[in-house]
Amino acid sequence: MSIVSLFKYYEEMQKEGVILYFNGPVSQPVVESIAELMRTKMRAEEAGMGSVQRVFAVLVEQMQNIVRYSTERHVDSPAHVGEMAHGQVVVGREEDGRFFVACGNKILSADEGGLSEQMKLLQSMNKAELKAYYKERRKSPDCTSNKGAGLGFVEMARKAARPLDYDIVPVDGETSFFSMKVVTQ
Repeated sequence: MSIVSLFKYYEEMQKEGVILYFNGPVSQPVVESIAELMRTKMRAEEAGMGSVQRVFAVLVEQMQNIVRYSTERHVDSPAHVGEMAHGQVVVGREEDGRFFVACGNKILSADEGGLSEQMKLLQSMNKAELKAYYKERRKSPDCTSNKGAGLGFVEMARKAARPLDYDIVPVDGETSFFSMKVVTQ
């Protein structure tokens, strides 16, 4: 990578409204640090408290999904139980001033079908349907036994100003790259 490339990245990120871009290993302490950094940054920009809370919640949920589901994993050492997952997160503003949070990470290709199905279902629901679906999923036995059973996606859809945007790109026979963007209300 040439040093000139950094300036090109900088310019492109500025044009796209990017406030924060992170690409690398993600662990729970990293989630907490980046989330607090974004909360402080948004408060400094005097964003409304509702906007700050929605972006914070979506950012934390997306980063926790990276920690839970990324197939790229790093163990710091056998003496430590710290495991990190690789992914990327972008926070920025749309042209209309709304905030967006986007994330991406590798997933198992075997999970692609179920994930696509869930995302399409959420995209088809209005706010009232999302609220009812969230309550229904919370009561489900899957909720306690299956890493939240997709409640995070439902919660993000409820905080979104428009349907969740996602893409899944095959990488090889075993993995795919999952990307998601949430534009908050």
